[in-house]
Amino acid sequence: MAISHVQPLLLLLGSLFFLPALRAVKFEYCNKSGYDFGNVTHIEISPNPVGHDDRELSITVFGHAKESTHAGSIEVYAKSENITDLLRQYNLCVVGEACAIKSGTNFVLPLSQVPKDILEGDYKYVVSLLDEKVGDSKEATVRMCVDFDLPTSSSTFASA
Repeated sequence: MAISHVQPLLLLLGSLFFLPALRAVKFEYCNKSGYDFGNVTHIEISPNPVGHDDRELSITVFGHAKESTHAGSIEVYAKSENITDLLRQYNLCVVGEACAIKSGTNFVLPLSQVPKDILEGDYKYVVSLLDEKVGDSKEATVRMCVDFDLPTSSSTFASA
């Protein structure tokens, strides 16, 4: 009799373990090979799936830094073959726990209130981490960049 109570409990605990993975989004690096700065481990989008009536979404980027970055910023944009639409820009001091990401540490970049953009044709959302202080360059350097499709149900935008 005790075994019949244990099986549902194990099923419940197992499903709770895998729920965060269901919110993760498939992504790829913008340069297709990765960046020296570090690795993105996963990206979560909320709401997931993104609905037709949703006006904003939250994107959270999780990763591990192999190098440090200082005085950085994060840009989120929608990009199609013909259009790049900057949706939101964040200062790393506001988004992160500190104004820098230190080498050898895990990082979480919670990006809230990102406007939903619908471009014609195929498009992706892009999150780019820029470092203001790399070498003698006066322009910000891309330290990491990922792109991904928004998770939508197949009928979400059918009525648009």
